[in-house]
Parts: sequence; structure tokens; C-alpha cells
Amino acid sequence: MLEAKINKNQSLSILYSLRSILKMGNSLPNAIKLLSQVEKGAIKQVLSKVVYLIFDANVYPEDALARFNIISKTEVFILRNSLDAKEAFTNIIQMREISNRFEKSMITLLAFPLIAVIIGLLIAYFAQPTFYNMVDTLVKQVSITKGVDISDDVNLMWYLQDRNLDFMLLIGYITLIISLISLYLYLLEYKPNTLYRLFTLKAYDDVPYILMMMNNLHKAGFDPKKIFSILEKTSIKKGWISLFSMLKNESLEGRRLYVVFEKFGFPQDIVLILKSSEIGKSFWDNMDSLIDYVNETNKQKNEMIKKVFGNVSTIVGFSIVIYFTVGLFMAMFSLQSVSTALM
Repeated sequence: MLEAKINKNQSLSILYSLRSILKMGNSLPNAIKLLSQVEKGAIKQVLSKVVYLIFDANVYPEDALARFNIISKTEVFILRNSLDAKEAFTNIIQMREISNRFEKSMITLLAFPLIAVIIGLLIAYFAQPTFYNMVDTLVKQVSITKGVDISDDVNLMWYLQDRNLDFMLLIGYITLIISLISLYLYLLEYKPNTLYRLFTLKAYDDVPYILMMMNNLHKAGFDPKKIFSILEKTSIKKGWISLFSMLKNESLEGRRLYVVFEKFGFPQDIVLILKSSEIGKSFWDNMDSLIDYVNETNKQKNEMIKKVFGNVSTIVGFSIVIYFTVGLFMAMFSLQSVSTALM
């Protein structure tokens, strides 16, 4: 019964619909039930199972939604710790819009050049035997029939001279890419503060999540010490545990919290805003505005980096393709010159 899942677009559609129904004063369980009666097809089937879990199996609504990938583990936390489900869905939708924006920008900029190298090496690997053997055969024929060694006059690009080298470079290159991606994912999970210092733009992706979880718990009536204690125990990323632990300790000692965010690698503008708010005794009052600021800054910075480096990425990618293509044409000219020498 619980195997059915839905895709991200269907999930987002459900969230928008639930938020609209909640705006009319319905509770979350009733909103889900009502939506299950309106929807059709796969979404209706999934929502019907969610309704069963909520009303017949006594499963919490957020857990029932998560069971079918309608919301993620992070979103369960946001929904469970929000006083207003409607506001929680608004936050979740907003977070999805900026989720992994840094990674998406990097893929946009780096995918073509990185793939171009792989394609070029693959072309060289498969084309090398044909071109090299043809040129080598003709050189030998000239040497036998004309008694002239023209091997020095034949120019082949390095990637058409040694097929084993092409293969080793291809494997090495792919291994390097996989290793870098693995290292990135490791840092993302266990040492995000290191990533924030290396890639400030990534911090703008994660900071809204951190601030939103803090803000939701504060709105639910928890004091700062309790907030950081809860987040330390329920952190969705192992790398955030140390952040919430430091915040809890600073809160217990009555010291400034902005110092912890600075040590953890938060961007300087965010730290300055947090510092100003904390000194002005408006730390929690300004949290909603700060989250909006970070989201907007995140959007602008990602758009700017794609605008600035987008053309460069395209030029580099095409240059790599042209580089490997030129080698094939040079090999063809070499074949033509050797054939002429045979006449």
C-alpha cells in the first residue's frame, strides 16, 4: 500500500493546493482530505493513502505526507514546529525555490566544459586507431617504394598518437571529477562551514534553512536555550550540530550569538545584520526580514554569476570541442600529404 510515490512537480502542486485550502480556515488533516476528493489520477491515489494514515492509522499529517515524498525530512521539521501550517507551507515552497541554487548555477556553468573534455577524449580514443594506422601504413609504403622517411613530416596531435594515453587520461579525469563531487558532498554533510568559507554563495543557500528553523521554534514559544538544544538533537545535517551546540553554549553563558555565526562561516553581510539586531535587542523580531533578505540576495548573486560567466563557460566548452576536432582535420591533411608523396 505504501509503495506509491510522486515526483517533485506533483509534490509542489500539492503544497500550493494545500496552502490555498488552509487559507480558507481548514485544518491540515481536513485540507488533505478535501484535496484528495478534488484531485485525480496518481495524486488522488497517493492523497487517499495519506488520508488513511492520518484518520485510520493515527499518523501525524506531516509524517503521512513524508511517507509518500510529498515533503522531505527537513520540511517535516518545519511543518511540525510551526504554529501556522499555512505559513509553514509558504516557507517550504520558498525554500524549494532556492534549494540547491548554488549547485544548479555551478552545473549550468561547468557542465558543458567538463562534458566537452570527456567527449573529446572519447572521440580521440575511438578515432586514434583508424587515423594512426592509416598514417603509419602510408609512411611505411613511402619508405619502401620511394626510399624516403617522411615520418617527421607527418604531424598528429598527441591524442591521436597514443590510445593508451587517451584511455588513462579519460579514466583519470572521470575519477577526479567523481572524487571532487564526493568530497563536496562529504563537506556539505559533515563540514558545511568549510564550504561556506570556500564558496560564500553556498552559505546563502543554507542560511535561510537554519534561520527558518530557529524562527519557527521561537514563534512556537521556545526560548533561545531550548531552541538551540532542540536543533542540536534534531539537526537534519550532521555538520550543523556543532553550530547549534555553540549557539546553545553561548546562549547559556549569555554571550553574543552573532560571533558563533561568524566563526561558522556565515557571509559578512548576514553577520553584520545579526550583530546589529542583537545589539539592538531585536534579534528575533528581525528574523523574518533577514530570511527574506538572504533569499533575495541569494537569487541576485546566482543570477549575476551566471550572467557574468555564462558566456565564458560556453566559449570554453566550444573551444575544447574545436581543439579535438582540429586534430582530426590535421590527421586528414597528413593523410593527404602522404598520399601525394606516394604518387
